[in-house]
Amino acid sequence: MRKLYTLVLATLATTLSYGQTQRLCLLEEFTQASCPPCAAQNPALNALLAANTVKVASIKYQTNWPGVDPMNVQTQTWVGPRVSYYGTNGVPDIRFDGNVTAGAPNTLNQTSINNRYAVTSPFEFDLVHSFSADFDSVFINMLITCTQATSGTFKARVALVEQEIAFCSLPAPTVKIFFTV
Repeated sequence: MRKLYTLVLATLATTLSYGQTQRLCLLEEFTQASCPPCAAQNPALNALLAANTVKVASIKYQTNWPGVDPMNVQTQTWVGPRVSYYGTNGVPDIRFDGNVTAGAPNTLNQTSINNRYAVTSPFEFDLVHSFSADFDSVFINMLITCTQATSGTFKARVALVEQEIAFCSLPAPTVKIFFTV
């Protein structure tokens, strides 16, 4: 009887927890190496993200405006479509979990992160990756399991993100000043 009771409890716990998948929030930031407002807001945003690595994954897109950005030269084919997708027309700009929070990075705060993190995800993702022998390719297998009732058309996107980019010398910011007389 004791084994049957344990089995029923384990099955019930598994069934109840199956529909509750923990969310990992996504922050997408549009920024630029020669943008003074970006430079002013990024330290606080980076500190907030560093304090929430379990709750938030981030992707930073380097645009080709308002000045020169050497990182954008390498990533234009990926950045342009995301700029168009969100209709981004200025930097710095963020999109948190799609469009839950949008605008300047200073609009995101701990309460916003906690509130969005508390919403369960209707999907569970399991990813496994491997590298080619010469490390020029990454192979990713992704299994998506629906854990709650959903409706609609969904897309799965996979992105690789460099954690740190180092320059021998940082690109000089370009500041444009306009005067009206």
